[in-house]
Amino acid sequence: MVNQIRSAKITLSYPLYSCAFDPTDSNQLIVAGGGGPGRNGVGNKITVLDTSNPDELSEIAELELSANEDNVTTLATGPRKDKTLTVFAGVNSSPDELKKGKNDHFRVFGISQPAKSTKTSGVRVVRIAEVARNALFVHKDTSAYQRLLRLSHPYENLSQLGAIATGLSKESEIALFDVPCSGGGRWKPRDRLDIPKEAMDLDVVQTGPDTYQLAYCDDHEIFTVEVSKTEISDPKSVYTITPDEGATAKASFKSLRYLAPGFLITVVNKPNSKGVALHGYRLPAEGRENARLAIKAKLPKGVSKATGLAVRNLSPPSSPTEKPDETQYVVAVAGNDSSISLFTLEHKYAASIDLLADLAPFQVLKDVHPSNITGLTFSSFAPPKSSKSAPELTVKLATVGVGFTTVVHSIPLKKHVDKSVSERKGGPPRQSRYVVALKSQGESPRTVITLITVVMLILAIIGQTFLEAKDIGKPVLGIRPYLPAAWTTPLRLRPAPATNDKTIKDLLSDARRHHSQPLVIRHDTTGEVDTNGLPPLHVGIHSEEDEETHGPTVAWESLDPKEQDVWKLRLKKTGHWVENMGESIFQGVLFGEIGGAIGNIMGEAL
Repeated sequence: MVNQIRSAKITLSYPLYSCAFDPTDSNQLIVAGGGGPGRNGVGNKITVLDTSNPDELSEIAELELSANEDNVTTLATGPRKDKTLTVFAGVNSSPDELKKGKNDHFRVFGISQPAKSTKTSGVRVVRIAEVARNALFVHKDTSAYQRLLRLSHPYENLSQLGAIATGLSKESEIALFDVPCSGGGRWKPRDRLDIPKEAMDLDVVQTGPDTYQLAYCDDHEIFTVEVSKTEISDPKSVYTITPDEGATAKASFKSLRYLAPGFLITVVNKPNSKGVALHGYRLPAEGRENARLAIKAKLPKGVSKATGLAVRNLSPPSSPTEKPDETQYVVAVAGNDSSISLFTLEHKYAASIDLLADLAPFQVLKDVHPSNITGLTFSSFAPPKSSKSAPELTVKLATVGVGFTTVVHSIPLKKHVDKSVSERKGGPPRQSRYVVALKSQGESPRTVITLITVVMLILAIIGQTFLEAKDIGKPVLGIRPYLPAAWTTPLRLRPAPATNDKTIKDLLSDARRHHSQPLVIRHDTTGEVDTNGLPPLHVGIHSEEDEETHGPTVAWESLDPKEQDVWKLRLKKTGHWVENMGESIFQGVLFGEIGGAIGNIMGEAL
């Protein structure tokens, strides 16, 4: 069934709180939970499920834990040593032990898978056993438990960093521990942080061979912590949620995951259960203080709060120092209505700058569980080396709920080649990657078109109202009788200044074509005036006879600045000259005097 999300479901005998895939085998899922201490009939268990059939889940192995201790609250899968998978978990000790101030909350289990043998009739027998238990938290609080547990992404021949955080503790803590690579030694505690507020979520990313960054959030802030081989930095606040303009209540962070070093994605619950949003952040570079919101999207209106987040990179880098390539992430958000909202998110490059783009939904899975979803996780995905090796590729999404149910959805993938990158003749083929085979739903153009239409309609109504108020044109709305009297005052139109077919530049050019003598601009002295009330303008050649008849002339450069301004104003009023022509066209031109009767006439007109 290409381009369809197939699902498989199984109901176990206990409430489930956490789940994790085997990082080396996407067909093996570990789930855990239980009824807690002293609850008759509901045990505390860890179960291994086979997810190889996209339509059916089957139980491979199960370990029942002590009924006197708490249920499993968190789960994470580590590396394999020989044929044993390491599983880290959070399980509180019994109430009696807690009263004594002892709580071995940090548990390590091994899931072994021996080779086939004649004793087992050729069937693989999976065994689960507890390997170690310890206390990484130092504060003694009977109500505290191990609420959060995360490991950094595994890389070949490199250690991982793990982090756990308290829940319901009077003194909140985060503890770190080292996880040796496959075949290495035993895990060991690293360090711990006292934090003022309980962490809502946390995650770890590896930034170098032996350097990491921890990110965690409380209700309203995101913090980062730098972890090197020798030291751990103090938590640094990189982003704080503020109330929307005009509001007092603030949204709150629910979940947080690294996309890559430098990028986080978070789930934000809006105040008063008014919806959920996904926010992608660009973390601050060295020397900068705050993270920046890089991308965001809303969940469907029916989801008033989110309960969890899972992310999977479909083209993961092979080492922490490898520069992230263009890739697609699959994002899943669990809602309090037992729905799962699925998104795709692109990591791209533009002018050598990495960007987050196209955060878009592609499907909403409704009523996935009969009760609240308590955990969700993606299987690992490594692109196949040969396209012939897998007829249909999928990435699996597992979810568990308190209603004893586990559901695995298989999301189909397809190979994608970026056609915008030109292929050079004789060069290597264009790189391919894998993306979700289902089409994402980008923002509908209907919203934009509707908004533009409404704005244009409002502007048209305003314009027509103005025209009818001023009694201009034919009435369409018939609204003038209902408008205030002050609005209906007719417009007083000023007559536009007279313009001439030829500018002063044209007139001077025409005169220069026929004469080489100096040119003169003066007024007619007959006493006549034009429609502007100004004496007619005369442009011609200079002669001594004209000076005797019309008076002396002065070169433009020798005119008094006040006289220059009067001449410019006079020429501008009749349309002979405008500012952008400049004054250079007047250089070397003689001007008649402005005085006597001519001066009086111009004074009245100007």
